[in-house]
Amino acid sequence: MKTQSAGQDLFSSPETAEALQHHLLGEREEAEKAFVKLLAKDPSNHFFRYLLGETKYALGHLEDAVLEYQKAIDLKPDFGVAFYKMGVCLHRMGQLDKSLEAFMKILSMKGQGHAMASYFVGLINQFLGNDKEAEDGFRVLRGSSKESLIANYYLAQLKIKHHKYDEALELLEELLQATPGLAEVHYQKGVVFMGMHRNMDAISCFRKTLELNPGDGRARSNLELLTEVPEP
Repeated sequence: MKTQSAGQDLFSSPETAEALQHHLLGEREEAEKAFVKLLAKDPSNHFFRYLLGETKYALGHLEDAVLEYQKAIDLKPDFGVAFYKMGVCLHRMGQLDKSLEAFMKILSMKGQGHAMASYFVGLINQFLGNDKEAEDGFRVLRGSSKESLIANYYLAQLKIKHHKYDEALELLEELLQATPGLAEVHYQKGVVFMGMHRNMDAISCFRKTLELNPGDGRARSNLELLTEVPEP
């Protein structure tokens, strides 16, 4: 007769069920205590260690959460979701280089590609001024999460920065087909038309921006610059 290991017994125990219930109900302090007790009995359980990290994260204890995620990774080196949550924590803590390293690790794992990991890779690199790496990250996001089109916005910003206006316009047009009411995208499209010296098209875009967001001072200033008429 086949017997379960101690770890398997613990995983199916009432104590585990109680800890998971606290976690799912958002009872963070109780969940934290419960997972600490479980880990005292089974310190090599990477899943309990990860869930303790999740509890620390939910409580706002980011440094402690990072330590728990790292311990989970030490126990299971291909634990992609732990790398992802550690990257999120480090990003929130402002440790961008370490955060980027965690997200890049996920993208290097076969079969564990994560759309949001590529989003953070693009975002962090853009903030750091690494435009090529940022574009690579957003391209991965665009390929893996086509329905959101959020990558289009960031890719368009990079294209505008490097005066690749035709490519930027194509990205923004695709985004506007899905979300025509986004004032910021109309503004960026106006910037593209200004760069292309298509001033009438730019004027139309800035007017649309102000229609959707009357408080956009950038659109108002650009419109006055192009028309030489103060906007009401």
